[in-house]
Amino acid sequence: MPQPPQDVPPSHEDRYRLVLENLREVVFQTDAGGRWSYLSPAWTELTGFTVEECLGRKVMDFVHPGEHAHCHELGRVLLGRRKEHCRQELRYLTRNGSYRWVEVFTRLLLAEDGTYQGTCGTVNDITERRQATEALARRERYLTGLVELQQLLLATGHSEQGFYARLLTPMGEASGASRVYLFEAHRSPSGEQLISQRAEWCAPGVKPEQDNPALQEMPFEKAIPRWYELMSRGQYINGKVRDFPAEEREILEPQGIQSLLALPLWVHGALAGFVGFDNCAEAREWDKLEVDLLAAAAGAISLAMEHRQSEQALREREQRFRRIAENASDVMYRYQLAGVRSFAFVSAGATRKLGFSPEEHYRNSRLWHERVHPEDREALERLLEDPRAAAKAPVVLRFITRSGHTVWLQHVVLPVLDASGLCVAVDGIARDLTDRRQVEEALKLSEASFRILLEGVPEPAAIQRDGRIIYANAALVATLGFANAEELQDRRLVEFVLEEPPAAARQRELLTGERRLLRRDGKVRMADFVSLPLLFDGEPAVVSIARDVTEQRRLQTRLALADRLASMGTLAAGIAHEINNPLAFVISNLGFLADDLRRRPPASTPEPDGRPSVEEWHTVLGEAREGAERVRQIVRQLKTFSRPDEERVEPVDVHAVLDSAVMLASNEIRHRARLVREYGQVPTAMANEGRLCQVFLNLVVNAAQAIPEGAAERNEVRLRTRRSPDGRVVVEVKDSGVGIAPEVLGRVFDPFYTTKPVGVGTGLGLSICHGIVSSLGGDISVESEPGRGTTVKVLLPVAEEARQVEKPKQATQTPETQRGRVLVVDDEPAVGRALRRILREHDVELATSGRQALEKLKADASFHAILCDVMMPDLAGKDLYEAVQGVGAGLEQRFVFVSGGAFTQGAREFLARIPNPTLDKPFDEPVVKRVVRELIRAASTGAS
Repeated sequence: MPQPPQDVPPSHEDRYRLVLENLREVVFQTDAGGRWSYLSPAWTELTGFTVEECLGRKVMDFVHPGEHAHCHELGRVLLGRRKEHCRQELRYLTRNGSYRWVEVFTRLLLAEDGTYQGTCGTVNDITERRQATEALARRERYLTGLVELQQLLLATGHSEQGFYARLLTPMGEASGASRVYLFEAHRSPSGEQLISQRAEWCAPGVKPEQDNPALQEMPFEKAIPRWYELMSRGQYINGKVRDFPAEEREILEPQGIQSLLALPLWVHGALAGFVGFDNCAEAREWDKLEVDLLAAAAGAISLAMEHRQSEQALREREQRFRRIAENASDVMYRYQLAGVRSFAFVSAGATRKLGFSPEEHYRNSRLWHERVHPEDREALERLLEDPRAAAKAPVVLRFITRSGHTVWLQHVVLPVLDASGLCVAVDGIARDLTDRRQVEEALKLSEASFRILLEGVPEPAAIQRDGRIIYANAALVATLGFANAEELQDRRLVEFVLEEPPAAARQRELLTGERRLLRRDGKVRMADFVSLPLLFDGEPAVVSIARDVTEQRRLQTRLALADRLASMGTLAAGIAHEINNPLAFVISNLGFLADDLRRRPPASTPEPDGRPSVEEWHTVLGEAREGAERVRQIVRQLKTFSRPDEERVEPVDVHAVLDSAVMLASNEIRHRARLVREYGQVPTAMANEGRLCQVFLNLVVNAAQAIPEGAAERNEVRLRTRRSPDGRVVVEVKDSGVGIAPEVLGRVFDPFYTTKPVGVGTGLGLSICHGIVSSLGGDISVESEPGRGTTVKVLLPVAEEARQVEKPKQATQTPETQRGRVLVVDDEPAVGRALRRILREHDVELATSGRQALEKLKADASFHAILCDVMMPDLAGKDLYEAVQGVGAGLEQRFVFVSGGAFTQGAREFLARIPNPTLDKPFDEPVVKRVVRELIRAASTGAS
């Protein structure tokens, strides 16, 4: 009796091969000549090369040329038996011409007699780890450079020779640039704006340009007008020199510059020059992280330039002070403590008060000790020997004049310290109190002493007693928006602080930390407070000093918001892509059912059992197709709103952008007002479609939210377009809402200002709209009246050459369809089946992956048309196209790419480069049929 077949267990070799084929790391073996003799399937996933085409090729063909020497050295170590194995990190070539970082573990293969037969080992992909490590190292390098730059700013005098050159060194070393330089803007005697190179840092081997006369006294606006225009708007220059205009290349290319980054420098609100970074080694643009960090460094240099100007102004003030001191009634002096004790300076007032000239003081350092009243000699010695103790309060001393009279002089002194903190001199003012009341004069001198201390401080400062301001410096007066310090007298500093301080601090008015200050004009500034108790005129008081951090906080908030908006745009694009795939076959299948029902004869009698009639099926399908079409329009608007090319400016149809914004904001509008479109005949505007959609969406939502809910029939949001007298495109968004109060109207474009409740608005919407419109070369304004609504007017520049796209004419008769062979490639099977139904008059084959399609095309190249999805997981449309190109049968000319809307950067550049058509999901059936029909006709004509 025959026995049933038994399952044969796999052999040891089969189990070993099964394990190798499922490993994610590549297992390899080479022969004695350094050629691949075995590669596991993971090799194809790593490099894109098939195992078959690599076996027999030299290993070094796949290694980056820069690492050949290192590989040869490790080979000699292994062959010399100095190591049993080695581990190294290399770059391996991939099919697309790029390199990936891998970790290679290698061991010798020896015969039983010890003869060298080759090597074996594993290869692991570490590209992402290396990229993350390099990104972290680059960030750390930039941050270290910024810290070093700040340390230089703190440790080096701004007026020292070569100050700017020392600042450029850490920036050059951190950025990896070939050359870093600073150009300073200045005016010619005729008032023309010029720029000249003031400092330069060069990497080793790079030719300096510091002495190049062509880079001095350049007319900024005439020589490089594009730079002047962009930098005047606060923008930077970043790009490859070969893409620059010809007049700029004439300046840059002789210096060997391949790419550059130039950041504007602003001093006191005006363009003061720029700092530039050249790359002479490669044409590589600086990425956003590098630009942000280098922009922070440029901001620090701008601050140093402000300090430099302030120091120059301070020196001029010192000269004026010396002239004033010579004519002042008080005696001003400096008594030198370091070295030989002597008077370093005595004003001419000493002659009037004491009868002794300044020269007599310089010759006799003991003059005051000799002329002071005997009872006050000890106090004078303390005053001059220990000025730190005497600096706490004025000291009144009696002196005997040359004529023998006694005068009362009240001294206010300050210790002069060196870098180590040692007191080296005493600065003092002596005021005659002989004919004045001592108590009244004490108060005035106390105020004068603190005025000297605090007026020179550039930060806002105030002195309070019992919670009320008794002194405010000029910086605080300007920060709070007042005209003079008298307006702040006897007021509480906490009146201008929006947040109430803690109870303990409120009792002594010790303001600390960040606070929001409300200016007189209603604007809000962020300030970081430090408060200290002290004695003022012998009584307790508090000095509060603030540092304005408004701009820093605005920048942080805007960066965070920009990051969130970028994430939302990416998410919206992804959602649109995911919806488009199922929507493509839903709309196609509904169309298929509708066509099929139209071909059926109408029922002459009612359907039995109450089932729907054919007419009712027509109605149901029509409603379903209408709903799907509405979903398609919404997805299309999402794609427009989330377009990634934010900086691209081109002719834009403002009506189409307005309609997109209205569709996205329809839920806000429908419950509050009627929408009225009043579109005029306007040309295309020169703008960025995505950013302009963001502006209009914000304006439409604001208009809707200005109208209370519940009276939609009595209110309206009106969109009006027209052309202005100067030729620009005018877009008006008008609402019938509550309007804006006059005192608020002037602040609507201020960042962080909002009248909406907490959680509804951030106060950045109109500010961002203003920035976007301004960057496009347009204007935005608001007109409003309480109770009568608001009108926001946007003026945009007209495109220089508005290209009119001619619509294709409708064919008078349907051309005869020629049957052809079509290959549909899509990883979504339902999409492929939908396309097969659309093209049912042709022979359609389906492939659900790029690799499956490649196998079909290699086996059969007779397809007339190939409809291929752009983005697929295993082998993308771009890779399939390039693989078919290598076959050489001309199949790449028959490709039609299908897209759901989401692309990688590489895919987007690929589609822009090739001449093949692209069809968007969901499909327009007539367009699909026409494109396929034309390809079949072209293929048949070429074959004949």
